[in-house]
Amino acid sequence: MNNGDRRDISEDELHAYVDGRLPVERNMVIEAWLAENPHVADEVADWRAQNEGIRDLFGAEPKSGALPAALRGVGMMRRVDISSPVAAISACLLLVVGAGAGVPIARLVSTPAASVALADTLPEAARTNYVVYASEVRHPVEVRADERDHLVEWLSKRLGSALKAPDLSAEGFSLIGGRLVAFAGAPGALFMYEDMQGQRVTLMAGRNMDNAETGFLFAKSGDVQTFYWIDGPVGYALSGAINRERLEATAHQVYRQL
Repeated sequence: MNNGDRRDISEDELHAYVDGRLPVERNMVIEAWLAENPHVADEVADWRAQNEGIRDLFGAEPKSGALPAALRGVGMMRRVDISSPVAAISACLLLVVGAGAGVPIARLVSTPAASVALADTLPEAARTNYVVYASEVRHPVEVRADERDHLVEWLSKRLGSALKAPDLSAEGFSLIGGRLVAFAGAPGALFMYEDMQGQRVTLMAGRNMDNAETGFLFAKSGDVQTFYWIDGPVGYALSGAINRERLEATAHQVYRQL
């Protein structure tokens, strides 16, 4: 976006406008300004469409014992909770997968109902964002890796939690960049990585308003696999259509650095 066109209207304020967090008077000022700047209005409309599209799928929290319709019949998702990252990686290897179905290990960490709802929503939101953006050729990210510090600062501010873009070079992945996405009706962050063969993985982060935690969890839907966990105020999910052992090792790298 051309900063010169914004005058006293910041990009953060435009995002707040899209999120519906501004006073009515300020909304009117921004709407009048957007009417005079159609190229920016188109970009803002894209943000709103993206938010609404993902919110339609994942915005409502599941009621106890039920999943939203958008999550029903989506692949076989199996979860395992453990008390340490090392044990988590080992435990995930014990999942028995056959004909697309898995047998979960007994849950070892008690998780509040609200956190269970987030844990059910997070992997599918991460999978959807992976499918939508990892295949994008020209515009996979909003902010590229050469602005890494700005990207991390921007997404941290939007989520209200300090984020990191982990170094995944040990697993052969380099940061491409990232973008703002919608998660459960609020801002979410997506970091994208790519290896020398062009294979990509995405790391999604979303707010956990209940401040509950889980151990390492695993989900598979079609060709996309996800390792995910909730760590205090933020839930994280690493997704990719790559070898499971490699994705698992990469998730371990992420876990250790956050």
